[in-house]
Amino acid sequence: MEFNGGAIIIGSLLWDNEPKRLKWRKLYLASSENLIPIKARIRYGRESSSRRYTHTMILSNHPKTEFGNAYILPFKETLKNARNLESQAFAMASAEGLWKKSGPSLNKNWGTVGLLINPNLANSRNLEIIKERWGKIYAEYNFNPSDYTIEKEPELIDKNGFLKIEWTDELNEFDFLIATLTVPNPKSLLNEQIIAEKINETGYDEYFLNNYKNGIKTFQDEEIIKRLNKKPVANNV
Repeated sequence: MEFNGGAIIIGSLLWDNEPKRLKWRKLYLASSENLIPIKARIRYGRESSSRRYTHTMILSNHPKTEFGNAYILPFKETLKNARNLESQAFAMASAEGLWKKSGPSLNKNWGTVGLLINPNLANSRNLEIIKERWGKIYAEYNFNPSDYTIEKEPELIDKNGFLKIEWTDELNEFDFLIATLTVPNPKSLLNEQIIAEKINETGYDEYFLNNYKNGIKTFQDEEIIKRLNKKPVANNV
């Protein structure tokens, strides 16, 4: 039995040409011509040391997080078994910098790769094997789903590494999707003023501007832009 899979892309995974990310996109994902735009509940919510302490994107189940624009890139190959899916997930984790000195990993203290399963997927022996094997991977981690939530937010992921984000009709062509969750910092909702001030103070606007130019947008973007010293120019991908 064959399954269709893909990676949910938000933030710099799409446009950052760091060698590990370039290799991941080239070896494991379909070309950028196959990008599928989707609606996703995303916001800026993690202060990132690698982005000069400006804020990077997070997926969010908070009631005040509205839909933004994200993408899916299909896997190059169809999934024939659990091992194929795990290979895709560990490759994404490597591109994200989640591997540990001890070896391949889907999880560090700041982030994790979770699995989203099409709720309409018929139960089968293969599906049960995939669920069981994924749960065993996460059983090796000291994993706390609450690390990934902000104030009064429903869980985004369960203790077994299964994502609990909204499944919309535009995802229906896929059986399995993987996505990276990052730990929010701070653990509170950030308004547009806070996000823009960090960008203006540091002068580092690369992350926000590249997201916007490549069509990865949150519901807050236009209000953030009003407060920026440098205005982006949108580029429809």
